[in-house]
Amino acid sequence: MLQERILAGGTEGSGKTYAWLTIARNQPEHKFYVIDPDDGVRRVWYPEFKDVTNIEYYFTPKWFAKDYETYSKGPQSEKLNDGSGRSGIFKSGVADAWKIIKPKVKPGDWIVTEHLHLLWNSTQDMFADEVFSKDIGQYFLEKRKAMKEGAKRLEALEGWTDWSVINKMHNDDFMIPVCYENPAHLFMTTSVSLLQPGIKEDVDLKAFYGDTSIRFEGQKHNVFRAQTKLIFKVGGSKDARSYKFSTFLKDRGRSWVLDEEWSDFYFSYLVLVAGWE
Repeated sequence: MLQERILAGGTEGSGKTYAWLTIARNQPEHKFYVIDPDDGVRRVWYPEFKDVTNIEYYFTPKWFAKDYETYSKGPQSEKLNDGSGRSGIFKSGVADAWKIIKPKVKPGDWIVTEHLHLLWNSTQDMFADEVFSKDIGQYFLEKRKAMKEGAKRLEALEGWTDWSVINKMHNDDFMIPVCYENPAHLFMTTSVSLLQPGIKEDVDLKAFYGDTSIRFEGQKHNVFRAQTKLIFKVGGSKDARSYKFSTFLKDRGRSWVLDEEWSDFYFSYLVLVAGWE
């Protein structure tokens, strides 16, 4: 079976987390390793998927659990007892979690990376903390206050000395290994936004997105790492709400889907579209 690399974009509450939880429910024999900087997964998992126990969950509010020096000596994680009675619930850094997860993963398992936009932000936060010993908001504020009168652009981080390192940490140490160097399937979630007029983009991004103004948030090249790119929508409210997903631009080797209503994403996508049995 081909590996899945699914990128799900949508607003809050559009069913992105619910979707992969239906996969976990339908595949109890496989492990789901979850990296979540927002700690929102448990709010959906515990009440609505009480029977799903094949999840190892990492709440990852920072890139490193402590700092790079500590991380370089070995990954850190803290086991959490949240009263749910579930095992395998941890708090750690993003990089720490991946270092712990990587040797455990087997074919057929899934890695879930929630909120790619927050993971990208945490890389920048880590960089400011480690290099400048400041929170990133404080660092940017100081740079703004130091701007010369008449300057039109804040150059707080430099291309080759700063952004190149931030991208290496995010891409080479995390996203590329997660996407290409493990035997598991991958489900990634992120928010979406609309491109603002006058914003300049790289040529390859312009070519990829074409005429659409929708943008997946997070590190700009994440879109190239997914084979399947979907937009999730929600309509209605409370008991009358309905979830839909659509193919975004293309799904390599798969049929196009437009506003497909679903309640079990495993069946609606993996079985009916991807051909799983």
